[in-house]
Amino acid sequence: MPSFSLGGILILVLQFAFAAHVIRTGRSPLWLLPIIFLPVLGCIVYAVFAIVPDTMGSAGARRFADDVANMADPGRGYREKKRDVEMVGSVQSKKALAEECIKRGRFQDAVDLYESAMTGPIGAEDTSLLAGLARAKVLAGDGAGAQAAFEKLKSLDPAAFSADAELDYARALALQGKNDEALRQYESVLPRFPGEEARCRYALLLQKLGQTERARRVFREIVDSVKGAPSYYKRRQREWMRIARQNLS
Repeated sequence: MPSFSLGGILILVLQFAFAAHVIRTGRSPLWLLPIIFLPVLGCIVYAVFAIVPDTMGSAGARRFADDVANMADPGRGYREKKRDVEMVGSVQSKKALAEECIKRGRFQDAVDLYESAMTGPIGAEDTSLLAGLARAKVLAGDGAGAQAAFEKLKSLDPAAFSADAELDYARALALQGKNDEALRQYESVLPRFPGEEARCRYALLLQKLGQTERARRVFREIVDSVKGAPSYYKRRQREWMRIARQNLS
């Protein structure tokens, strides 16, 4: 079996981290060549000429350091936040762990954490917690619970009922089979939603309901919209573009 030194593992982690940074920031893919084929020198050059100028004196430096640490130990963020909940048990620590659970697909755990955070007097009507709970319920497949949470959010603070919340509200309706209401909600949020997710989910529901030609028109709108867009927009909409193209083939 091959053996790896600590130094070799660290270099490999840095290569993955730098390669991910190249892709995420939209830099030329030519940067990948020195990073991959000249690991030490390539990483040093990329750090000096790309990362340091971008992150000097900014929060980006901290995020990049976290990315590297999480690549070396993927469970680190979850363990730290879980320990904070166990030791402190504050509303904010529960909220942070709930957000981490959502990233990891542990949606019911996130629901439980948000509900726990909202049991105290401070969290009972906290709109950020309520919005998080509603989203977690959507992701956990609880359409009725999510609908109730979103409607409470809107009644408490209409300004907190953002475009993201409106989109998830449409998803909550669709989860319950309230398709006509869901279509109207999608149509309402489409003009205000940044990006292609709302349009893509709308088209998928149309297709599910047998409105094939209408769905294809919306998928075509997504492809046309992304095709001529700047590279950063294309990167962010990659998933929805892929779905649209699949459904047009």
